[in-house]
Order: sequence, then structure tokens, then C-alpha cells
Amino acid sequence: MAPAASKIKISGYCFKWCLPEPAMPYFIQLVLKLCQSFKHIEYDIRSDYDKLTNQQVDTIRDLVHLDYYINDDKEEALQLARQNAPTLQSLIIYFSSITDISSLIQDSDGSYAEYPCLRTLELHNDSELDRLYSDDVLFSRTELNILRLPVFAGAIPFPGLRRLCIQIDYPFGDDTLFRGNSATLEYLDLQLFPAFIDRVNHYKVFTPDSHPKLRYIRTIQLVNYKLPNFATAEAYMRFALSVGPHAQLRMIHDLPYHAEFHLFPPLFDGFADIRTLSLSNTCPAFWDVVSLITRLPNLSYLCTNSPRFGRMPSSVTVRKLPAFVISKYAPVSERFRRWHFDYEYNCKPSEIARCVLLLALVCPNFDFINPHYYRHPRLMSHMKRVAGLQGFKDHTKRLQRLLTEP
Repeated sequence: MAPAASKIKISGYCFKWCLPEPAMPYFIQLVLKLCQSFKHIEYDIRSDYDKLTNQQVDTIRDLVHLDYYINDDKEEALQLARQNAPTLQSLIIYFSSITDISSLIQDSDGSYAEYPCLRTLELHNDSELDRLYSDDVLFSRTELNILRLPVFAGAIPFPGLRRLCIQIDYPFGDDTLFRGNSATLEYLDLQLFPAFIDRVNHYKVFTPDSHPKLRYIRTIQLVNYKLPNFATAEAYMRFALSVGPHAQLRMIHDLPYHAEFHLFPPLFDGFADIRTLSLSNTCPAFWDVVSLITRLPNLSYLCTNSPRFGRMPSSVTVRKLPAFVISKYAPVSERFRRWHFDYEYNCKPSEIARCVLLLALVCPNFDFINPHYYRHPRLMSHMKRVAGLQGFKDHTKRLQRLLTEP
């Protein structure tokens, strides 16, 4: 039966509508029998009667990829991962509740598992888990339980990781997930729960000389909860930038809404490797964008919320504005090409148009904004109107590239 097949996806959503419930356990037994010959397994069955047994798990060996949604079979699922530790290259787990995952690392006899071939480890919350993280629950875990989290002194379970995604509350009381892989990590996706911040600071996980290959970093803060992770947006930005100083792509998400953007550009001094930068919830002024790009000579792509123009320099009229900006700043960057920003209901299209066109005058290769803006009649009418003003008309050929959809 399909002798060349190596991958199987088992999903309750696929067959729960076409099989009577009493038949499901027998179907699962058949599928698990087939699993013994597969190297890639995706298992997503979310019902109580499909819980794996130890005997079923024990028959599945030499897996290369495991993508598993844990329902009520946590220990069996973690056993499945642990017994395939020597061969697994990718392990992706979705949790339906806050849980202890120490058995991923340690067997019942106390011995440590090592995943020498593992390159990708992703630990995710189920999409409905957010409601479990109320302020009370999180404060309780932070204040009372952080000292009870499992510690694995001396264990190096993931020595060759390249991609690490932690979208759950940090599950260990030490730096277990980061131990032994600082020379190999290339991609980090981090949910900044209080326990995570506490652990990486305590164990000095990220230093200026650590993680030389780390190139992609995404950080997400819990802005929906009243947690004292960071006293200010500036403090959050400092922490996010401390993670992998040589990263080329950074996504710093969930900054406090409409954070004071003018505080951010000086924080980017010394981060010349950044090529792609996403700063959500920020509405930068034109002058702050110029200041930021000036500090990032390799930046080619920026993502923010809709910009505003900011305060007009004294004694500078709109007619003289292009000449003033060119004389003061040009050229800001030869490498900057794209600026993606979300259109907000309260933004001013005239200010957006002025920001975009002025930036084009000091960034000679900037020629692309959000594709859907070219089909936004209100914004494009303002872009064309500003481009026709005195001072701007002298640069019609240059600005025309931004008035035409690529």
C-alpha cells in the first residue's frame, strides 16, 4: 500500500463527519498501524476516545517529523517524541492547556533525552488558549510557580537547533531550551511571557557575542494583559533588540499602541545588519522614519502603521519642503526599497502622501508601498495632488515611480 509514501496526516476534522463515532477507535487503530512505516506524522485528533496508549506509541519508531496536537494524551505524545529523539529532525507540538512538558526531556527513570538531529522545535498554544491566560493565572504562575518549574542541570537536549518557536509560557526553570545551540540557532519566534523574560535574563542567554548565526527574530509581547513585563515601550524595544544583535530580519510585535516612535531610532545604533524590520502598532512621523533608516544602512524593508508627517520645521513652507529635505538628508539610503504600512481609519491621506513622496526624494531606490494603496482612490488622489505642488513638480520623473502600480 503506497510503498513510496513517507508522510501521513491524521486529522479528526477530516473524517469525523463521515464515520459514525463508534467506528472511530477502530479507524484510529488502522491508521496507527500504518504509521509504523511513515517517517513524517501529523496527528490532530481532538476527542477523548482517540487517546493514544503506551502500547500504540511504542510501535512508532524512527520518525523524522512529528506534528502533534496534544489533547488528553500529553504523556503518550511526549513519549512518542522522546522515543524518536535519535532521528527526529522536526518537532511541532500544539498544547490545548497549560501543562508540564518535562517528560519531553526526562524519562521516567531520570535519564535525559537528546535530540541530536533536531533542527526545528515549535511549541504552540492552541488558538483558544488565550482565554486561559487571565491576569490572575499569569501572575500566579509568575509569582508562585516560577521556582517550581523543572530544572535540568547539565542536560543538552537540543544541541543542533536551527529554528526555535516558543509560543507557550516558558516551560522550564532554567535555560534548557537554549543550552548547547547558541552556535546553530538561525530563527527565533518568541512569546514574551514573564517566566521567559526572567529565565533568559537570569541565565544571560543572549549576549553581544552569542548566537552568531541568528538571522530571523520575531518577538511578541502580551499587551492584552496588565502585566509589568516592561514599564515602557522603550524598555520592550531594548529587550527585543538584545536578542541576537546580528539578526537581519526583526519583527517586534505588539508594542503599546501608538508608542512614542521618536524614542526608538537611537536604540538602533549598532544594529547595522538589519535588512527587514517590522514594528507593529507604531505610527511614525516622517522625520523619525528618516532618522531610523539613517541608522540602518542595510535596511531595505520597513513595516509600520500609517505614518504622520509630524511638525513642520520652522521657517520652511510646503513649497520649499522638498528642497529642504533633500539638502538636509539626501541621500539617506541607497538600499531602502519598500515601506508597508496599514491604513487606519483615522489617518490623514494628505500626510501619508507627503511622507511617501518626501522619502522617495532622499531614498533613490524606494519605489514600493502596499499594493492595495494603488487601488485606494482617496490616497492616490492625494499622492497625485501633492506630487503636483510647487517644489514637488521639479521631481516629477522620480515621483512617478510611486504613482504607478508595479
